[in-house]
Amino acid sequence: MNIKEHIEERLWNFIKKNYNSENYTNAILDSIQFLGDLIRDKSGLESDGQSLIGSAFGGVNPKIKMNKLKTESEKNIQKGTESILRGIYSAYRNPRSHSKIEDSEENAIEIIIFINHLLKQLDKSKGKFTTELFLERVFDEDFVQTQFYSDILVKEIPKQKFFEIAIEIFRQKNNGKINNIKLVWDSINKGLSEEEKKELLDIASEELRYTDSFDTVTKCIALFKNNWTELDADSKLRAENKLIKSIEYSEKDILCRINQFGKASAWIIPIMNTTILKPSIAKSVYNSLNSRVDNRQRYVLDVFHSYFEDFDKFLTGESFNNVLKNELKNGNPIIFDFITFHYDEEGRLEFKDLIDNFVDRNDDGLPF
Repeated sequence: MNIKEHIEERLWNFIKKNYNSENYTNAILDSIQFLGDLIRDKSGLESDGQSLIGSAFGGVNPKIKMNKLKTESEKNIQKGTESILRGIYSAYRNPRSHSKIEDSEENAIEIIIFINHLLKQLDKSKGKFTTELFLERVFDEDFVQTQFYSDILVKEIPKQKFFEIAIEIFRQKNNGKINNIKLVWDSINKGLSEEEKKELLDIASEELRYTDSFDTVTKCIALFKNNWTELDADSKLRAENKLIKSIEYSEKDILCRINQFGKASAWIIPIMNTTILKPSIAKSVYNSLNSRVDNRQRYVLDVFHSYFEDFDKFLTGESFNNVLKNELKNGNPIIFDFITFHYDEEGRLEFKDLIDNFVDRNDDGLPF
């Protein structure tokens, strides 16, 4: 009999080394280990043997439910499954772990096929935790946007699944609201090892190296802004440059609607103090402010005005204040409103004469 044809591929791959070597006893132990791993995965428990089975299947509210546990028959199935699994450890695993037993191929086939049957039954059961259900809660429309709520969700993740969940969230980051994803990401990061964090940075670096998606770039910044400098240099600079190039296409209209380029380029702000491309940012912002295009001016005034003084050192023979003064002279009401509402009394002193003598270029003199 070819056992490979009668059991699932995942189980065969786990036992085949010992089975093909005719080490049938160890092949049986391998199959029971695979069963235990599945139970741990579905229950979120880390124990073993009788303790694992009791904690996973026993009690009023078991972590793994074989059915709805409503009828007496359903409750008996639950208890029976618990008893069978306890028996697997008592009758099959423990004797082979603690004494010398040499199983025949016939014994191995019978036991392993029975284990395979139990695996199929477990696949139908409802465990306390699955990656799919957890991700549904992360992307839930009714996600409560607080760190407290996020921490509660993350507490449900079995310790051994933290890294797997982090990878899945990163892969599906474009499917949900970034603020929600960021909260969960921060909660999960508390439980990751330094090695796992480094691997996530490597995955992000590889994606940024080739992506053409603004969404991918901005969400990577949201997730990795505290570790942005640890990304691969080429990937990091490419992503930053993509956002900087979008500044001169960024607009905000009179109804405060920002276009897609503006939504993207604003994400340079969280990493402003770490980038070496600040001179390029300064040049792009200056070009927009000096463009005489209302929507471009509105955008950079709204997003970058607090950096104007810092950006001045990257300009040659020019300054942002000079642009503001020239626009006031030309009767630009956008600049007039900006200085009036955003500058305090001391800050307005430099523009006092221009403000006092300002004539709105859009004012046609009519009373209506």
